[in-house]
Amino acid sequence: MKISKDGFRSVSELLPGLDRQIGELPEIPPVAPPLSKRRQKRLDGITRIQLQREKHKQKIGYLAKPFLLCGLPFKSPKQTNHYRRVNGAEVIEITGSPEYGLPFGADILVLVWISTLAILNLKDGKVPRVIEFSRASDMLKALGLPLDGRTYRSMQQRFLRIFNATFFYGKKSEVRVNMFRFNFFDAVDLWFTPDLDSASLPGDDFRNNRVVLSETFASDLELNHPPIELEAVKLWANKPWQLYFYLWLVYRCYVAKGRSKIALMGPGSLKEQCGAEGYKAAQGKFDFRAKIKKGLADVKLVWPECPVELELQPDRDYIIIFPKKNVIHEHPKQ
Repeated sequence: MKISKDGFRSVSELLPGLDRQIGELPEIPPVAPPLSKRRQKRLDGITRIQLQREKHKQKIGYLAKPFLLCGLPFKSPKQTNHYRRVNGAEVIEITGSPEYGLPFGADILVLVWISTLAILNLKDGKVPRVIEFSRASDMLKALGLPLDGRTYRSMQQRFLRIFNATFFYGKKSEVRVNMFRFNFFDAVDLWFTPDLDSASLPGDDFRNNRVVLSETFASDLELNHPPIELEAVKLWANKPWQLYFYLWLVYRCYVAKGRSKIALMGPGSLKEQCGAEGYKAAQGKFDFRAKIKKGLADVKLVWPECPVELELQPDRDYIIIFPKKNVIHEHPKQ
């Protein structure tokens, strides 16, 4: 080995030895970036649902047909108290109050909660018109919401938007109009206070909350109330479209009597039934296909038995519902 006069070795002589030493070093696996709090919460929720299903200890809620007939806007409408959605010949319209505005997004949590209480109190197959719950915190706990004043006030506003809104549903054409009007609630008697700033809710001051169901809502709830996973509702409480897509799939599977084939886009399509906006440009078809593909994959994480598949074709895409006996009723009743 040649050494220069100043005592340094040539780099070309050192490289072979360094290569051998580097080759003998153990491989260090790449470090995954830390998960965000939102993603970690989502993964925890999915894990909890899967464990509950394995142990047959799901927390079951219920929903009624008006959830699907009157799908709420996913976002708060700006500067308007009127919402309209067309599904073929069928028309859905919602008029909100000037004071509280239109119900939207996670306001559907109110309807899930009230529907669940009503079904759990069935008597001789009849839904009680008057629903009572002792504490506001009961509702927040059941839906996995924080027990603080801010969340309680938010739930107050959800109740008031639902109560003060009027819903219209039916069919309109150039020669005939066949519509009916209804409200979900006929009356509410709830403990409200603008000064609820404490970290947790008081107990005795918030007892004896009462909601009177409308006859239309109660009657429809008696006829159709497919079970839903309350943990799934909690999981997607802040993702209204994903939650509504899950509820829509539950209902369609619940009422399916044969194999159903529903186009993703076009008249009477999944897009119209679920109220998805946008996706009108040439790229819209592929964007909406990707949205449904991801949405269905998320549903199957919490509902592996979901009998639904996508059928993608060059000219048109479809969602296929394969009815399976008792697939929904595998949920144990509370």
